[in-house]
Amino acid sequence: MTGLSLDDILSLPQVHVKDIKSLTDKLQKFTTGGADQLMVISDFDFTLSRFSDKSGNRCSSCYCVFDSAVGTNNPEWCRKFVGLYHKYGPVEHDHSLSIEEKVPFMEAWWQQSHELIIQGGFKKQAIDDYVAHCNIQLRDNADIMMKKMSNHSVPFIIFSAGIGTIIEMYLKHKFGRVEENTHIVSNMMGFDADGYVNSFSDPLIHVFCKNSSVMPADRTFSQQIHGRKNVMLLGDSVGDAFMDVGVEEEQVSLKIGFVNHDADKLVDKYLHYFDIVLVDDQSMDIPNQILEAIYAKSY
Repeated sequence: MTGLSLDDILSLPQVHVKDIKSLTDKLQKFTTGGADQLMVISDFDFTLSRFSDKSGNRCSSCYCVFDSAVGTNNPEWCRKFVGLYHKYGPVEHDHSLSIEEKVPFMEAWWQQSHELIIQGGFKKQAIDDYVAHCNIQLRDNADIMMKKMSNHSVPFIIFSAGIGTIIEMYLKHKFGRVEENTHIVSNMMGFDADGYVNSFSDPLIHVFCKNSSVMPADRTFSQQIHGRKNVMLLGDSVGDAFMDVGVEEEQVSLKIGFVNHDADKLVDKYLHYFDIVLVDDQSMDIPNQILEAIYAKSY
């Protein structure tokens, strides 16, 4: 494969692969197809963004932007908001429960979080200021990955159970704009005439429903993804492994999963869902190597 040594990738300590033949076949198909056959679907929180910064401190997710910024000004609101995490977070990560059993709790968590944000009386400009000073950080070389996808007109779908408005604000702060090839499918805020948050988009997107059931029927990127049968998928949870479900074309998906914590418990589980599992890797180096090999076939 041009520009890609699978042996070199497999020799890296952070790389785990269960089925080397299947991965080899997919890589061959992707590199043969080139950029014209490719689309990329990625989670945002702790996938496109870092789980921890270079000092080892936990980075922020979209929702954490609020409790990080509001904690000192409105401690009572923050107590309620963080309380939802302590109430429902353990359910999300309870390995004794099935996804079906977790779903009602996740719906309640997201709905109650959205209600609190609306009740908090946040203005759009204030939220933008929170984002400008938050501790969301992209993974190392994620900016290079995004720039080259734009250069090669590869559709890039950010599929997030976070807050799409915050993702959009973050990308505009980081890059000055959201590129035309980049599309955000997430929980979007609505604002009233005075700029206050007054609603969230439907359907609600939580961590266990990231599939075609929540894709907007009038999505503007349908034409961009038409005919692209090779899907690179990036995620950091088992739920992310199903983000490609419902892509309308017959597709082959190459799935890369990031294990950010509890590797001893999660690697074997993730290997059932992802072709490549990366442990404690806060970069996009492996996806970039694969993408470079695909782009090389496009010339």
